[in-house]
Amino acid sequence: MLKALLNEARLYLDITTKGPLLIKSGYATVIGADMAPVETYRSGQKEIYLPGSSLKGVFRSHIEKVVNSIKPQVACNPLSRPNDRDTRDDRKLYRPFCGNNFSDKTPPPPHEVYTKSCPTCRLFGSTLFGSRIAVEDAYLPAGSVGKASLIEHRDGIAIDRLTGGTGGGAKFDLEAVTEGTTFTTDIHLRNFEIWQLGMLFVIIQDMEDELIRLGSGRSRGLGKVKASINEQGVTLSAARRGKNEEPDNELWGLGHWLGEEAATYDTRRNDLLKLSPSVPHTKNGVRYTRIFKDKALNSLKIESIEAFVTRMQEWTPQTTTSSSQRS
Repeated sequence: MLKALLNEARLYLDITTKGPLLIKSGYATVIGADMAPVETYRSGQKEIYLPGSSLKGVFRSHIEKVVNSIKPQVACNPLSRPNDRDTRDDRKLYRPFCGNNFSDKTPPPPHEVYTKSCPTCRLFGSTLFGSRIAVEDAYLPAGSVGKASLIEHRDGIAIDRLTGGTGGGAKFDLEAVTEGTTFTTDIHLRNFEIWQLGMLFVIIQDMEDELIRLGSGRSRGLGKVKASINEQGVTLSAARRGKNEEPDNELWGLGHWLGEEAATYDTRRNDLLKLSPSVPHTKNGVRYTRIFKDKALNSLKIESIEAFVTRMQEWTPQTTTSSSQRS
């Protein structure tokens, strides 16, 4: 059922550097800085950008910590492996990786994988379940100034661990994106539960509050950014299956759209929000769409984040199939 289009959310996120930022290209340079920002070809010329894979990785890592701060052992550790003997205290906050739940070679049905997945794997995916959130590469606005004015050069030096002084011959150079540079990325969320929309808004809220850093050298003052939802707002849509079923004063999550199948996917039949103010739907091809801005967007963020926190508090650690999670 999750392969069918039920509901979607789409927004553009503006990410502005509040200091130097470096996401390394990973390629050695013969002439120039030892560490340089990643670049791509766009509109016929080289351009610095923020890879969507890097953004998505930071988003997932951050929300895993948030989830396990609300309730330990709810989110899994994607790097853990079967029979992992790592007993460090920080790892005890995490449950084993959801991809290890099925050891046989026969692929389990999707609803079973979803049911046995932790909150982050349900949204970001695992080795057994595809991600339902897409984060595109973040590019500079059209007509931005040239690359040279967006890059600053910095010197670095290694510290001798014995003397505490500079290490001989350990000088290195790096290039970083300058403060005040804005990138824009496109985020698309498909077939979401209300709490999953809230999970996304938690990430965005923490970026608005400058609590998430990107790239290399974060402990050395690099990577500070501030994000905000683009003025286009948040577009939510539902599939057109005859007449519009979703009232203008409600937002339906996956569980409500699934109806009688909700329990099969460990979702809730009452997975919906009452909206104030109401936001009308508009026919748009095969979808009914509506755009949330200003007061409507702020109310949506508050209510969906509350739904996220409540769901995490109620989640049963180490398992997701408890009947107490269903309504």
